[in-house]
Amino acid sequence: MRILVLLVAISLFLYQDTPVRSELERDRICGYGTARCRRKCKIQEHRIGRCPNTYPCCLKPWECEQTAH
Repeated sequence: MRILVLLVAISLFLYQDTPVRSELERDRICGYGTARCRRKCKIQEHRIGRCPNTYPCCLKPWECEQTAH
């Protein structure tokens, strides 16, 4: 009986660990260090691929400043 209670407790502990781990992976760096893994790209970001956790890899556009020389 003790083993059954121990197995149930361990399985519940491991079950609760999954959302925390996936929450940390949400803002992982992707795209050779220039982009972020997000559930949904922000308005100004472009989707450049897919992260290992199946979220889109979102890249902010670079600021292009025109300088007169």
